[in-house]
Amino acid sequence: MEKKIGETIRSGVIEVMKGTKDVATGIVDIVSGTIVKGLEGVKNVQEAVVSVVVGSISIVIKAAGTIGTDLTTVAKSSIIGVLRGVHEVGSVTTDVIYETVREVVKTTAEIGGDVGSIAKNAVAGAIRGTRDIAISAENAATEAARGVIHAVSETGKDAGEAAKNAVKGAIGGVAETTGHLTAVIKDTTKGLVLGASEVGGDVATVARNAVIGAIETAKEIGVSAEDAASAAATGAVEAGERIGKEASSAIRKAVAGVIGGIKVVVKEPFSKKKEK
Repeated sequence: MEKKIGETIRSGVIEVMKGTKDVATGIVDIVSGTIVKGLEGVKNVQEAVVSVVVGSISIVIKAAGTIGTDLTTVAKSSIIGVLRGVHEVGSVTTDVIYETVREVVKTTAEIGGDVGSIAKNAVAGAIRGTRDIAISAENAATEAARGVIHAVSETGKDAGEAAKNAVKGAIGGVAETTGHLTAVIKDTTKGLVLGASEVGGDVATVARNAVIGAIETAKEIGVSAEDAASAAATGAVEAGERIGKEASSAIRKAVAGVIGGIKVVVKEPFSKKKEK
C-alpha cells in the first residue's frame, strides 16, 4: 500500500512541477488528496499512517531532486499536504509530525540537498500544517525540531547548522498560524536540545546555534532580539534541566557565550520554582 500511494503522489507531484500552475498549492493538494484516498477503508488508520507517510514523503523528495525542482518548496508543501490529508481521515499525532519532518530532512541529505534550508522549511511547514487542526504550533515545533536533529544525526550532517535553521523556520512558520512567537521559539529550542540528547549529540552546540538563529532572524524581521534570545535560551535551559546537571551547566555556558550585549532574561523551569 505504501509503495502504491507513494508512486501516485510521485506522478502527481512531477506533473505539477513540470506544469505552470502554483507549485506549492499543487503539491499540497496532490499529497493530501492521495493520502486521503489511500487511507480510506483502512481498518486502523493510526497504525497505517506513519508507514504510509514516511514511504510517500521519501519518494516525493527523491522525485523532486531528480528533475531539479526547488526542494525547499517541495519539502514545505509536502509536509503541509501530509498533515492536511491525515487530518481528514484520522487524527494528526505528534509522531506523524516527527516522522514526516525526519524523513524529509533525511532524504534530502541522502540525495545531496541543502539540509540547512530544508530544515528551515520543514519546521515552517510543520507549524503551518497544524494551523487548522488540534495540535498547537508549539507542540508541532517541538516534534519537528526533534525530527530535524534525529535526521541529521542519522546522515552525519551538521547538527548546529540545522538547529540554527530550524529556529529560523519556526519563526517564519508562526507568521502563518495563531502560535505565540516566543513560545514557539522556546519549544523549538527545547525540542532541538532534547533531540540532540536522545541521539548522543552535542547539546551545548545545538543550544548555542538555536539562540544564534533566534537572534539573527529576529533582527531580520524587525522583532525584539532580546525576546527571541530569551525564549530560545529558556527553552535550552529547560531542556538541560531535564537531561542532567552536566548538560545543564554546558548549555548555560554555551548560551551565555553567544548572547553578547543583548539583555536576556532566562526564566527558570517551573519545576525548579516550585522547589524553592
